[in-house]
Amino acid sequence: MFVGRWYKSNPNLNLPALDRKWQLEWQSRRTQKRWGKWTLFPGAKEVEPEESKRKMYILPMFPYPSGDLHLGHLRVYTISDVLARFRRMQGYDVMHPIGWDAFGLPAENAAIERGIEPASWTKQNIKRMKSQLQAMNGHWDWDRVRMLPLWIHTQHLFHLLHEAGFAYQAESLVNYDPVDKTVLANEQVDANGFSWRSGAKVEQRMLKQWFFDISEFRQELLDGLENLAKKGGWPERVLAMQKNWIGKSTGARIKFPVVAYGQQTHSDIEVFTTRPDTIFGVQYVALASTHPIVHSLAKTDVELQAFLDTIPALPLDSKIGYLLPHVRALNPLAYEESTPDAAKASLPIYVAPYVLGDYGDGAVMGVPGHDTRDHTFWKHNRYDDPVRMVISQSPDEATIALNNEPFVHHGYLTKHNGPYAGQTTSDATKNIIALLESKGLGSKAETWRLRDWLISRQRYWGTPIPMIHCDACGTVPVPKDQLPVELPPVKGHWGEGRAGNPLDHAHDWANTTCPSCGGAAKRDTDTMDTFVDSSWYFMRFPNPKNQEAPFSPEAANANLPVDLYIGGVEHAILHLLYARFISKFVATTPLWPDGWKFAGEPFKEVLTQGMVHGKTYTDPKTGRFLKPDEVDLTDASSPLIIASGEKPNVTFEKMSKSKYNGVDPGTCMAKYGADATRAHILFQAPVSEVLEWDEEKISGITRWLRRLYEFISQNSVDWAMVVAALEEDLPKSYFMKRHEMQETVGAMLKNPNARSMSFSRHNRRKLVDVTERLKTNSPKLFNEDKKLWRAVQLTISNVTESYEKTHSLNTVVSDLMALTNTIIDHGNFAIKDEEVKDWGTDKFITYHATLELLKMMAPITPAFAEECWAILHERLPSAWVITLAKLANRLRPRTIIYPKSDGSGKSIFDEPFPTTDGTFEMLAPGTQSCAVQVNGRLRLVVEIPALPANLTGKELEEWIVKEILDTKEGKERLQATKVIVVKGGKTVNFVV
Repeated sequence: MFVGRWYKSNPNLNLPALDRKWQLEWQSRRTQKRWGKWTLFPGAKEVEPEESKRKMYILPMFPYPSGDLHLGHLRVYTISDVLARFRRMQGYDVMHPIGWDAFGLPAENAAIERGIEPASWTKQNIKRMKSQLQAMNGHWDWDRVRMLPLWIHTQHLFHLLHEAGFAYQAESLVNYDPVDKTVLANEQVDANGFSWRSGAKVEQRMLKQWFFDISEFRQELLDGLENLAKKGGWPERVLAMQKNWIGKSTGARIKFPVVAYGQQTHSDIEVFTTRPDTIFGVQYVALASTHPIVHSLAKTDVELQAFLDTIPALPLDSKIGYLLPHVRALNPLAYEESTPDAAKASLPIYVAPYVLGDYGDGAVMGVPGHDTRDHTFWKHNRYDDPVRMVISQSPDEATIALNNEPFVHHGYLTKHNGPYAGQTTSDATKNIIALLESKGLGSKAETWRLRDWLISRQRYWGTPIPMIHCDACGTVPVPKDQLPVELPPVKGHWGEGRAGNPLDHAHDWANTTCPSCGGAAKRDTDTMDTFVDSSWYFMRFPNPKNQEAPFSPEAANANLPVDLYIGGVEHAILHLLYARFISKFVATTPLWPDGWKFAGEPFKEVLTQGMVHGKTYTDPKTGRFLKPDEVDLTDASSPLIIASGEKPNVTFEKMSKSKYNGVDPGTCMAKYGADATRAHILFQAPVSEVLEWDEEKISGITRWLRRLYEFISQNSVDWAMVVAALEEDLPKSYFMKRHEMQETVGAMLKNPNARSMSFSRHNRRKLVDVTERLKTNSPKLFNEDKKLWRAVQLTISNVTESYEKTHSLNTVVSDLMALTNTIIDHGNFAIKDEEVKDWGTDKFITYHATLELLKMMAPITPAFAEECWAILHERLPSAWVITLAKLANRLRPRTIIYPKSDGSGKSIFDEPFPTTDGTFEMLAPGTQSCAVQVNGRLRLVVEIPALPANLTGKELEEWIVKEILDTKEGKERLQATKVIVVKGGKTVNFVV
């Protein structure tokens, strides 16, 4: 019987068209609120959505609205969307919001360049980027996006911090960016002293600024890393980066007396060191340029002042030093009789750029023999003076470093340490600190690299600091009922293209009255670092419409901490550290009463994705980066430089405009479709590793999708007829019934009376009936069915673990590709094999395997999966259903779910994610292939029964050989004097 196709699917797969079709359908369903109620086939009950679900908060780091999404954005948001869709299908109530990192220097600088307001430029970019996010087939909680309330409530948080004493203003030496004309936090200056944004050499200036007392939480921040490491939710790399930045060091603070010759007397120099055991190896003392002694001497020393003026231009690792004349330092143990003479000599004092003013006390004791940095400095400034080695690798000093290399490890003190010679560094450290403490010259101490967070920015586009400065009352908070303090319009500033802070000239806005005394006062014209907003935005999403507070305690308790946070590893220090600080502070307030249960940690799990590198072409002669139109890519595997005809150098490097290797994800999605682009991004590299973008390889993804689409389109009608006709609802019931039949036959045949006349007529009839039913389908086909469904079960298990635990999404794609091949091969098998008596079970199993495959694909390729699902679930005309049912003689109500409105099929995302059904072990193959060699050469492959579990060793080998020789091929072709069994019976070598 021929039945025409009732679903009008396009035989030629057009992925971009599918994107547009299903984006409109999804939007329509959301608008009409059609999710949840579905009608069943006649006689069934209505299905209601589950009311109480487990909650899960999945969040990607929000994008900066720069104008266009790049592939790095597309990668992180694809990962986020895939995992959120998966969890929804698992039955979770998933919150998956998106927002915009709208404030900051780049927006303001762009506004100055274009002569427009930063708010206008930012809103234009948000509109454009939102459309790009929608085009990638993502499912976002758009109703939770709120831009303005976020910074409004940032001022409320500032008040809370100020009231608790964690927000304060102080005069300090700060990092100043001369290009962006604003101060920067320590975290925003790179290792070479350049601004993270403008790239300018950062200057040191003494200014009065606002700080957050993050150092008050430094121990909690450090302890939290240990707890996160135990739970395994954070990458080890990120934990190490944060730990190093917090930088807790334990050691001793030691006083070095200062001797002045003809100069005013100076106080002792205090240094912090982690190696007090090397005190007898000190050969100089180095001071930071900001040290009080240096400031004092620079007033009368012209050369010193000139040297200080050159320091800003020097790299931070410069080993140039200025020897202070007329002042020397003494080793604090110089007056001890037992101290060796070499350690009693006075020590030169240098001003050294490599000494940081904010580490320890801005002074270090120089030990050239046991510190790499000190060794390099000493060799640069005192090349001819010997290096004193006071630590040895062995007690007898037989193993000691060469003079041109410092020994930086722990070991044993040498003879240069007086009474401490021969002691281990651990014992000597304790004894030396005890002696220093008894003399009042030192003590145990700890120091931290982490410094308080400088949040002041002398720029416009940021959250205004809600403080007022009054000559009579001092600094007073803006009353809460007067919040928010909004940014005033300064249109003229942008048209003139001027840098600097326009708020300094917004007199009508800045001049106000003091909330305390009513007198004339001025607003603070600094704005907050944009990292302040991004340090707590994730707390706002669960409660975005709250006008009274940043969020309610109920919303915080119900949704925090974030279950999974996804973003780039480049934010491992700044953003994540600041977010942890704010979260820990909020956990001490009524805003998050249950925060203490999680030690105030904001994110249970962090997933950091690698960067995206683009294919880069350079001229081999000049090294110049080549533009796309300068390279002939007719043969993509062998590109040529158009001008010279030579082959360019091809590498993968970080995408940038200067390298001409950027890729517009919008162009790629328009060409290949969002689903293929998503799958390609995931398939090309593990989530945490660098992705080398190669557009040519996307053809493998499109070929996979096209092959599956054509297979479904060609077979959907036949599958529908078979599914309507068969009794079985699920493959498990089919296999269970078959398994029960086999056990029944086996039990009856084992009956000693089975072949006698005493065997009852009823039992004889039953045996014949069951045997005939087993013969209805070919045993060969049944074995193929088992292999397919076993592959489905294994894929479900592997894919679920990858989605749920390891996040190895590249292996998800490869597993789904492999299952696709298995399904199609199984379908083709039933057609090509003449021995197979096809009564439809091959289509039944193939159909259900395809359903499971599509559900596993849906998080990655949502539009494609929806289209295929619709093809497979389009309602048959009722007359056809009745006819098919009559043909099968099995007319009965069915519980197939269909949508209420039209015949387009229920959304695949209302289906539960596949779970294993317990058939994997039951469907284990009854036989196994065994390769048989004769004198080491493969001669034949035979099928033998599956290996018995109760045999091992020699008994198992003898059993395998017997089974091989019992086969037809074995009897005819095998004779041997010796037999060798290898690979657990997969290969057997007969030696003749």
